Amino acid sequence: MGATFEPAHDWFGEVLPEGLPLGETTTVSGPGGSGKPLTGFAVVESWLDRGGSVVFLLTNSGKAFVAETMAELYDFDVDDVGDRLTFVDFDPDREPTVEAIDDDADGPIRANLLEPDVWDAALSRATDRVDGDGPGTLVFGTALNLFLFSPTYGEDSLAAFLETIERDDENTYLFTVSTSAFEDQIARVEDASDTVLVTEMDDGRLTLRGERSDSVAIETDDVEVPFTPEQLEQIKSVSEQTRTSLIPTIKEI
Repeated sequence: MGATFEPAHDWFGEVLPEGLPLGETTTVSGPGGSGKPLTGFAVVESWLDRGGSVVFLLTNSGKAFVAETMAELYDFDVDDVGDRLTFVDFDPDREPTVEAIDDDADGPIRANLLEPDVWDAALSRATDRVDGDGPGTLVFGTALNLFLFSPTYGEDSLAAFLETIERDDENTYLFTVSTSAFEDQIARVEDASDTVLVTEMDDGRLTLRGERSDSVAIETDDVEVPFTPEQLEQIKSVSEQTRTSLIPTIKEI
């Protein structure tokens, strides 16, 4: 077993008792609106608390949502970590070219990440921005399945995800994907990942379990994640907004 990171949350430790594998990709999958980003926020909070750096891919939400959620769930102020946290904002209305990337140092990097060269360039610029120590750099991206709705770039985006997952670098990757669409493509993302976790939502109860891992022990029984119904409803609302606004836009690209 290689090096691992143990988030400071008992429920996460039940699912991954040896911790999250460093330098690898962990994918959290599950139906749309099943709380996947909330489980990832737990890792982000602990990672930053221990001096690490985080690159946050804003796929279906904005920085304000992240800041509000982190404050509500963990009493964590994202503005306190300085240059150890940066955001990459997926902007499907921007031209899908490297030249169109907006990387103003005072704000998030904005780019149309559908094009693989743009995806690579934006991630590279973001990881160059952050300056932390501790467990290193965590790249956290949510709702990557949204990219697959593009008739022009869907397959190329999938190839970019797979290349990133299989990349041999020092970064640790944590991605979330919905299993509500593109089942075959999502299966390829899961197969390429080192570790796969699964969320489910039933009667306002969020659970997390391990599906498989190539490097660490997992708990395959459901473990309840202690978020309130109000917190879970909030993430479901964001998921619904994505279905009604962002997906139609991506389908036209």
